[in-house]
Amino acid sequence: MQLDNRHARTMLGIERPRVALLSNGEEAEKGSELVQAAHPLIAALPINFIGNVEGKDVFRGGCDVVVTDGFTGNVALKALEGSLRFFMGALLEVFGHDEETRRASEVLLPHLAPLAADLDPDGTGGAVLLGVGGVCVISHGSSSARAIVSAVRLAYEAAEANLVGRLSEAVGPDPDDRA
Repeated sequence: MQLDNRHARTMLGIERPRVALLSNGEEAEKGSELVQAAHPLIAALPINFIGNVEGKDVFRGGCDVVVTDGFTGNVALKALEGSLRFFMGALLEVFGHDEETRRASEVLLPHLAPLAADLDPDGTGGAVLLGVGGVCVISHGSSSARAIVSAVRLAYEAAEANLVGRLSEAVGPDPDDRA
């Protein structure tokens, strides 16, 4: 059986995604009992597993896919989103402080706007829940109308790309192994 991350390949166009396990340290023996138990299981899979990654490293570009349990992933995601919103708000406040910072913002904002758009959770709308027999996108309970539209778009794209079928093929039994 050839197992790879079909979600990253199908939805993100990454041929050989780097998969990491979210933990509180890079060492294999770090983390909760669940993380420690998951590490050797993931490491044994025929995927590009790069080991543990800490929350501070999620956006540094060292991995393409972060594996975590639902609770930890939800807390990490909301903390990252809150931090980004706080930073963007503080930055905009600084840009409006006086005439000098307003002039600086005229130069910087056109360069920062694409980054802000990439990091805006409303632009994605949610996360695809893998391991179910259909396309399921999980969104925040407090999602804006724009976020819901983005989530519907994501679900449509996953369905159009046959994500469920491709994942089933990737992780299902190898037809050559059947008796």
